[in-house]
Amino acid sequence: MGNVLIVGDLHGNTSHALSLLQVAVRNDCDKIFSVGDFGAWEHVPSGRRYFDVVNKAARKAGVTVYFLDGNHDKSSLLHELYDHRRDDEGFLQCRRFLRYAPRGHRWTWDGTTFAAFGGAYSTDKLWRLAREARRDAVDDRHRRYGSTRQRVTTGTLWFPEEEMTDAELDAFLEADSSPVDVLLTHDKPRSSQPKFNRKTKAECLPNQDRIQRLVETLHPTVLFHGHLHYRYTDTIPAGDNTWTRVEGLAADPNASQHPTYDSDQSWHVLPLPCTAEILTEPAAG
Repeated sequence: MGNVLIVGDLHGNTSHALSLLQVAVRNDCDKIFSVGDFGAWEHVPSGRRYFDVVNKAARKAGVTVYFLDGNHDKSSLLHELYDHRRDDEGFLQCRRFLRYAPRGHRWTWDGTTFAAFGGAYSTDKLWRLAREARRDAVDDRHRRYGSTRQRVTTGTLWFPEEEMTDAELDAFLEADSSPVDVLLTHDKPRSSQPKFNRKTKAECLPNQDRIQRLVETLHPTVLFHGHLHYRYTDTIPAGDNTWTRVEGLAADPNASQHPTYDSDQSWHVLPLPCTAEILTEPAAG
């Protein structure tokens, strides 16, 4: 089994996704795992094209692309379309080489245990809702003047399911609360302290608290997340005298505005099988 390339937010950026596939090939990775805001927007034609292009390129590269949901992924539609198409490991198969890890999914690759839990709060929620409302108003005017154009704007820019819920978290931990080696999330745990943090509003904190609860229950050796669009490494207490290394990954170039940004900060190679030394060694940069 090859290595895994863990990558930050892609936001449907096709050119960045294709460049990451080349990074995967160069680093002997037969898997890419995106930690949310991947670009799951199949409710619009551009989102369906993005999935098709990534799938075709992944097939040519010999790589399978996996992702969990971020706050800007329409995860409800992923379940609607693909719940009946799960592979042998429980991932939802969106395309042959493109697979979704639903919230609370656990699996093992080459002796290394993983868990994935997506979701986060959108700090631009009100802007997105206002933009949907403006589009709805335009469509209403079209209908008044005899247009047959259908209104499809509600639920296209902001998704009510964007955050994990307490019920989802409770169900996951009640089913299996045993430790994992690697935890993959979109949001950060509450106690990690990056030097640059875009998500400090009070509304962001409940979801970060849920990630913190995951850390303190599952005791992962390492946690990878996105959402902040900023590369950092931190170490936080995980309860029971254990510690978790937190690796925050940067995003695609169009979304990462920090002055020190480099596209190499948006990915990390995780060797498989993972030894304790590999899991506890901070990433370069």
